[in-house]
Amino acid sequence: MTKPRNIVICLDGTGNKIQENLSNVLKLYRVLEKSDTQIVYYDQGVGTLGQIYTWGWLKQKIKSGLGLAFGLGLDRNVIRAYQFLVNHYQEHTVRGQTSPVRDNIFIFGFSRGAQTARVLAGMIYEIGILAPEQVHLSGAAFTAYKQASPPLNPDETIDEKLYEGEAANFRRVARTKVGAIKFLGVWDTVNSVFVPNPKGFFPPLTRENPPHTAINPAVKTFRQAVAVDEFRRMFRVDHWTPDQNFKPNIYAQGKPEPQNASEVWFVGSHGDVGGGYKRKQSGLSQFPLIWMMDEAKKSGLKLPNRMAKYVSGVKPWSVKTHYLYPEPDVKAPLHKSLTWMWWPLEIIPKSVKRREWPKRKSLFGLYIPWGEPRFIPKDANIHWSVKERISECPKYRPVNIPK
Repeated sequence: MTKPRNIVICLDGTGNKIQENLSNVLKLYRVLEKSDTQIVYYDQGVGTLGQIYTWGWLKQKIKSGLGLAFGLGLDRNVIRAYQFLVNHYQEHTVRGQTSPVRDNIFIFGFSRGAQTARVLAGMIYEIGILAPEQVHLSGAAFTAYKQASPPLNPDETIDEKLYEGEAANFRRVARTKVGAIKFLGVWDTVNSVFVPNPKGFFPPLTRENPPHTAINPAVKTFRQAVAVDEFRRMFRVDHWTPDQNFKPNIYAQGKPEPQNASEVWFVGSHGDVGGGYKRKQSGLSQFPLIWMMDEAKKSGLKLPNRMAKYVSGVKPWSVKTHYLYPEPDVKAPLHKSLTWMWWPLEIIPKSVKRREWPKRKSLFGLYIPWGEPRFIPKDANIHWSVKERISECPKYRPVNIPK
């Protein structure tokens, strides 16, 4: 190995799988070059049916429902992706070079798959990468990762004492390799993974916040496509912390380089940004797909141009093509995700500490979300397609777009 390979991990969203209505993760998976120099992994989303046995359908239905509702199965998906990485990742020392030649790691995800991607990236930073003969320790490595305590400021010189504990002990004993993520690309990260509340009985469930999912020095380039028109309380976006440095080795000395991170806002609800609707109604989701592919190509992701243009709807494969992908269209249907089945959750009081929209009034430290808009700061990166839709569609006037 004289040149690094690309290892690409694609993690789909809740309930997404290989089917006709493709998510952007699955579109990307189809487009990617798959060769000896670019090894690709795809995992269907949390809550996806996968039972092959006739009498196992009821058990699988229950597990699928729990996955869709609470994120059950996310840990398993992280471990599977990590095992794939362990089995394929390579690094070699080259004579005359001070640092080894390492494979390039690309990770993509949508929705809870985006959360899965960020947890995987956090595990790579905190634990490192096991050797292939240690793959059976992946579950133990994940448990150790979850017991890690992230530093308050990852850009400061880190004393080893800050990392004493299960994660540091595991990393030391297993002698794992340092892992660096060249590109982490996600569509609308949603962290709706609930676990029993360790602090008491009320509330009985609480959101899980694994280490390094918002601050991760192992990520060189981070990109997130965010939905302007998502209002559900269970689909609040998890933002990335800006102004980080790239320093994958926890104990490395010297001045690190700045991390390249960007979040861009796109027209539509959660599914309009990450895909998954019927092909003819997916014109909006093509914009964040094209943007993500263009950004990843700058980091060395291999995408055959003809296939990329075909899947993104820019250019048909031929005049006789039967399976056509929709063209990017700012006037395409915008799907309303806050349907009647979600409204009961919107009237449950919520702590003002989690309030995003300032116009929601509070009482005794609580407020009613009631379809709360996402807050967009004045200095946010808003994709040109948002402005063009506002210009082309008089009825499209998002209240959260900065004036």
